[in-house]
Amino acid sequence: MGELVDMLVHASNSAYGALNALSGQSWTFDTLVALPIDNPLVKAGPLGALFAYAWYAVTGADEKLRRRRVLLGTLLSLCVVLGITKGLGAEVFLPRPFVLSQNVYVVEDGALAPAERLDYSVPLAGGSRDRFESLQRGEAVENDLVSFPSDHAGFYTAFALGILLACRMAGLLALAWTFGVILLSRIITGMHSPLDIVAGASIGAAALLAVQWAWARLPKRLGNAAGNLTISYEGLSSALLFLALFEVVSTLVNARALAESARDVAGGVLGQVS
Repeated sequence: MGELVDMLVHASNSAYGALNALSGQSWTFDTLVALPIDNPLVKAGPLGALFAYAWYAVTGADEKLRRRRVLLGTLLSLCVVLGITKGLGAEVFLPRPFVLSQNVYVVEDGALAPAERLDYSVPLAGGSRDRFESLQRGEAVENDLVSFPSDHAGFYTAFALGILLACRMAGLLALAWTFGVILLSRIITGMHSPLDIVAGASIGAAALLAVQWAWARLPKRLGNAAGNLTISYEGLSSALLFLALFEVVSTLVNARALAESARDVAGGVLGQVS
């Protein structure tokens, strides 16, 4: 098992080195590659539009109900995916590739040992360049110390696959955008290694399929009822869909912050009552 892990890590590092070498050569190229990382609209706006297309672009009643059920299950699966990737990330200390271009030490057999250093071609533009410069000043961001598995890979792979299950054409475009723009840019800029991406995407696909299986078979009445409600109350469901897609574009950042605030408020209220 150890040899297999070493082989996968070596292959991942080799692929990362080849892709990261594209950085630092052209300001225009680096600016374009940075857009899906720094601009949420560029990153996931097209996916949200494709989801909405799959949601609305159908006329038959049976097909509309099937699509709505699948897409609602997709939204549910995103919470599961984030729970898994965040949980694993908290257990695995693996900094981002650009951090590993510096002197980093890890614990091996109870002792500190230097981690393998990776070459890093610094982008000429974008937030990744700024984060690297901050790192060199000793201002490490906590989020940069966790890269495995990739939250973005898991989240948007599940989202794109859910669109594919609902609408083939929109889903193929969503998968192409996810892997060709969102995830590839994160490897080129040193935010993630190919191994991070593959692990995250695998988790996203597995979670999406598991949730869809349960949603379609175990609580089938619930899924159909939810789908019918979105059809019966089209205006209200459209408003809620807007809020959902708004959060999908930001990987549920605002929703998670709101949940943490609600938890803190609830804890304070319960503490005063007790």
